Amino acid sequence: MNALERTFGGRVLGVASMHHKERALGPQLTAPLALREVRVIVGLDTDRFGAFSGERPRELPAREAALAKARAGAAASGLDLVIASEGSFFPHPSAPLASCDEEWLVLLDLRAERTYAHRYVTLDVAHAGRLCRSLEELREFCARAPFPSHQLVLRPQQDGSAAAEIFKGLSDRDELEARFALLHARHGAAWVELDLRAHANPTRMRAIEAAAREFAGELARLCPQCSAPHFAIARQIPGLPCAQCGEPTASLLAQVRRCEPCGAEQREERADGRREEDPGACEACNP
Repeated sequence: MNALERTFGGRVLGVASMHHKERALGPQLTAPLALREVRVIVGLDTDRFGAFSGERPRELPAREAALAKARAGAAASGLDLVIASEGSFFPHPSAPLASCDEEWLVLLDLRAERTYAHRYVTLDVAHAGRLCRSLEELREFCARAPFPSHQLVLRPQQDGSAAAEIFKGLSDRDELEARFALLHARHGAAWVELDLRAHANPTRMRAIEAAAREFAGELARLCPQCSAPHFAIARQIPGLPCAQCGEPTASLLAQVRRCEPCGAEQREERADGRREEDPGACEACNP
């Protein structure tokens, strides 16, 4: 039995989620961690830490919000191993015109008094919205959106709507248009957007699944000094040299893994084997 199995083997993992994330997390974590069971924590209101639909703004950074969910799940269930996730959507730093999905997974292990975290970013998103002033505009949005496979949200305006006037999880066209007619009669327009909750957005559920698969691989990396799980990436080192002038660029050169329990560190070169950067990404050659 290796250190990973000694840490997680035979245990029950609680999932702190209202939105069926156990469907994505369980299959990716059960076998690699030798878990006995993955169990959703029933009756837990994770929306109190923030809701995509806007009626409850998130007050914590994403990683801290996921940790708060995990702690609430542990308190509610009595389980000592709980996982939670938190997602964010924003322009990608290297491609500002493209939206990205950042998913944080946080695994709380009360028995070992450790917290494990993993960040996953993808450009594969289903994230869009529009202010519609007519039924025709609403139908145009639906024609371009992955509807009805992805559910929709309607509210009077993009931000600041009252909870009573937010309609979530809309996948039936007749119901959608009836809700739109109600909001249009009251406000003259309605904001429509793709529902970003995991169970309502298959694209986001796939991102959580991919994040869990990566997380399982990272947890399985054992410290070369003390064999503790999750010999994780602690920091990245920029400076990949330009292929033309040899000057360091902002691109990734290497990364450093660190063990939280014993503090051991190890430098790791780029996994793709690249040792030079294209001159187009060099500030000296392409200012």
